[in-house]
Order: sequence, then C-alpha cells, then structure tokens
Amino acid sequence: MATSVSNNSSDYIASLQESSNPSAFAPSQAMDQTDFLMLLTTQLQNQDPTKPMDPTSFVTDLTQMSQLEATSALNESVVAMTQGFQNLQTMQASSLIGKSVQAEGVEFSHTKDQDSNIKLDLGQALTDVTVIVSDDDGMVKEMSLGDMESGEEIISWDGVDEDGNSKASGVYNLVAYGTDADGELQSINTVVSTKVNSVSINSDGTMTLTLATGESVDMSAVREISE
Repeated sequence: MATSVSNNSSDYIASLQESSNPSAFAPSQAMDQTDFLMLLTTQLQNQDPTKPMDPTSFVTDLTQMSQLEATSALNESVVAMTQGFQNLQTMQASSLIGKSVQAEGVEFSHTKDQDSNIKLDLGQALTDVTVIVSDDDGMVKEMSLGDMESGEEIISWDGVDEDGNSKASGVYNLVAYGTDADGELQSINTVVSTKVNSVSINSDGTMTLTLATGESVDMSAVREISE
C-alpha cells in the first residue's frame, strides 16, 4: 500500500533536507558530581542484596570526585592568574622603553660636554685602580684612581680625551682593573647609565633589555631606573 503524503509534503521534504546539528543532541562528555551521584544511586538500587557494596568505597569514590573537581577549579584559577601576571609584566616592560637605567655593563652612552658617571663595584680592596675609556678608534682616556676599598664607588669622566679634546656624543667602552693583595690584576665590575630601546619577555618570564648601546642585559642586572 502506498504511503500518502499530506498537502504539506513540500514542507515535510524541506525539513528532511535541512542539515541537522548532531552535537546539539550529543550527550555531554564531561561528568560532574551530580552525574556521579546518579550513577551511584542507580548502582545501589540494582546491587545484589547477597553481595552489597562496601559503603566505605562509596565515600572514597565521592571524596576522589570532590578532589578532582577542586583540582580542576584550582587549575583554572592558576591559569587565570598566570595570564594576568603576563599581561601586567608586558605593561611593566613597555613602560621601561625610553627610560634611563643603570646596569652592569662595559658600554655606556656619553653626551658631549657633559660628565658621564660610572659606578665601580669592587669585590675587594685594590691598589692602582685604573679605568680606561675607549671608542672604535682605540683608547680615549686613561684614569688612574689609586687605591680603593671594597664596595661601590662612583667616578666621573668629563668627556675629554688625553689631548684635552671634548669627545662627541656616542657609545664608549670601559675597562676597569686593579691589583689585589697578592699582586694579581683583578677586573672590576662597572655599572653604567644608558637608555632602554626595547624590552623582550623570555619564555621563562624574565625580561631582557636592549640598551641604546646595543647591549642586551637581563632585568636582574639593572640597579636603578630613572626618567
């Protein structure tokens, strides 16, 4: 016997031809505590009376489920906090661009007719302390500073070379050393001032500054930040 189709057959056929969304009817793949309790209740209702389930295992399973949910919530909170910290770090990094910083290094920016301050960081007392300023053409100025105790000491270069000529603005190099109690030459760490050209955030979360001198230094090497 033939199957009859009503007058609305065109609508019926159109509805059959419409694409469906299987995911709209698919069950949720995530199981929460409510689902777990429902399964547990069903299991209790259908358990073998001669072999009842251990109630202790119920409590254990429920506790494990609660711990799992708490851990998932904690993970979500940690991810949100990490993202917020990264955003804050990026904002802090951008605010450093154009600022003057004092950092450990051997290159510094000098401005013509102005004094350039250099901080020496002596790990021990040294004699015959010497600082040499140079550029791409060689030595510019040698400064003999005599004996110094351990600690930090600020010295100044007036921007004048050995012949008394005022040097142009630019990037200059430093070498500082002295003689220890055993008569051995020891290098001295120098802390110089220059501007920040760019900042990069490393994969481990640390920041690296690219200075106007072209040097790249870790943020941990920065001693002071100023306008």
